Amino acid sequence: MLKAAMEPAATPEGQLNEDELLRAALSAWADQTQELLRWIETQGDAVSDTRTPKQVMALGSFRTHLVMGLKALRYAEG
Repeated sequence: MLKAAMEPAATPEGQLNEDELLRAALSAWADQTQELLRWIETQGDAVSDTRTPKQVMALGSFRTHLVMGLKALRYAEG
């Protein structure tokens, strides 16, 4: 019974298994993250026009964490 619990569940033909769903979700996340990073980059100094210095610093930290997340994903897939 333990062996059966460890085996991946059979998926009906034409449906994705959990690993494929995870890969698809991570791929979508990476695409959206890259798009967001490009947008932040195109804003340049204009991002500080409507934000406080603390908000700008937080956005920079957020950007750094997104980049690290993308790198971690690449290493995990590698």
